[in-house]
Amino acid sequence: MYRLSHKESANVTDNTQSYSYHSKYRRSSRTRLIFFLSIGLIVETTALLVLFIQLILSGQENLELTVVEKKQSQELQRLQPEVEKLRTELAALTASRLPNLTKLEFDKVIPLDLGYVKNIVFTVAGKDSDKHYEYKIVMHNSELTLIHPEVDILFFDRVGIQVGLSRIGFHEDGTPNLDMLERGEVRSFSAMVDLMDDANPEYFRVKIHK
Repeated sequence: MYRLSHKESANVTDNTQSYSYHSKYRRSSRTRLIFFLSIGLIVETTALLVLFIQLILSGQENLELTVVEKKQSQELQRLQPEVEKLRTELAALTASRLPNLTKLEFDKVIPLDLGYVKNIVFTVAGKDSDKHYEYKIVMHNSELTLIHPEVDILFFDRVGIQVGLSRIGFHEDGTPNLDMLERGEVRSFSAMVDLMDDANPEYFRVKIHK
């Protein structure tokens, strides 16, 4: 029977140990790879789950906001006729209490035909805290003599309280100036309206001094 020499036996032992080592190393590498892949899969799954939950919560919030906005819109639509009715009643009350007031409309020629005062146009300039009101009034002297225009433009809020005044034909101290309208002359006067703080004029009245 063939017997291995001591040297050959040692080589076989070394080869067996080397194979066993490499086999264990490969198994260990595969185990680590599987472990890291599992960790990566768990992290990715967790991230997707968190994202899914966030999307669900976001969708619920958007749905709740949509429901609230819809309810508010329906409530506004329900109240709109009542608001319009109150505005109409308030305008009628103001007109009956102060019949000489005229509704203030912007960017529109409002005919007056009060003696030599023919028409007036109101405009809004600026915005927010810089918003202000301006007007241009047209006068025509159809008389045979000179006319010294003396005109007050009074402004009122929606309940008929005076909130502003603009004067034509006067100095700042209230004394008449020397500005005259020639016979047959047509002239326009423009100025910014001097209003009380945060006042919103809705009516006006033109008064001619005799």
